[in-house]
Amino acid sequence: MKKVTTVLFVAILAVTLSGCGGTKTEKINTIPDLKGKVIGALASGASTKNYETMIYNLIGAEPKEIVYFKRGMDVHTALTSGKIDAFPSMNFCANYILKRDETLKMIEVPAKIEGGVIMVVRTEDQLLKEDLDKGITTLQDNGTLNTLESKWITNLSENDPVSEPMPKIEGAKTVYVGVSGDWKPLDYIAADGRPAGYNVAILSEIGKILNINFEFVSIEADARFTALFSKKIDVIFYHFQSSNTDYFDEFKNPNWIGTKPYYSYKGGCFIVKK
Repeated sequence: MKKVTTVLFVAILAVTLSGCGGTKTEKINTIPDLKGKVIGALASGASTKNYETMIYNLIGAEPKEIVYFKRGMDVHTALTSGKIDAFPSMNFCANYILKRDETLKMIEVPAKIEGGVIMVVRTEDQLLKEDLDKGITTLQDNGTLNTLESKWITNLSENDPVSEPMPKIEGAKTVYVGVSGDWKPLDYIAADGRPAGYNVAILSEIGKILNINFEFVSIEADARFTALFSKKIDVIFYHFQSSNTDYFDEFKNPNWIGTKPYYSYKGGCFIVKK
């Protein structure tokens, strides 16, 4: 009887451990390890069908589930708390996150990931688009763009750079800019409550050149185009990829136009727990 009881206990223990293991207790070290895992995603306004296709193409297999979140910080929290197994990112964003959270690591995808960052305005605001392009060109020509890229992206340390308050230009027009803060270090809300990051720093300089006041409005990523078209804001930031075009082409719309790119990136990855 004792032997039977022991065997029964071992069997129950095996089933219990098997049930508790799941996807979140296994180490993820390679892209194939993401098969059957729970992937977190930032809701961007794109269709779930296109997003799921993109994830499938990146990992070469079906994930167990894709869970969508409204804010980037919620995706991060879900990973550290074990609610998801991984989430996709561009390498430059991952570098920012990993310098601030040593419990995480990134696994680069073999697929070619290249893209850039632009500002988007309503089609009717052609003059604003042209002004922004002039500002970007000026910053490129005088070297300021390279300096800001080095400060906010390339050589970013564990501590965020100090964000200078954007000066108010007396009598100048005000342009409202949507900030989601979901793609750090491009833009985010700093500890002091002020918008900060590469995008914000660029507009601060362009404001001086064009004699324009830029005022930042917090907006969720998946609501940014709706807010733009309803004229709650005048400018949004948008990153695109020359790869994964099916996913990004979904956002193309005759009602908006984009500036020239002012930042280019290469490399994509998934962020997972160590």
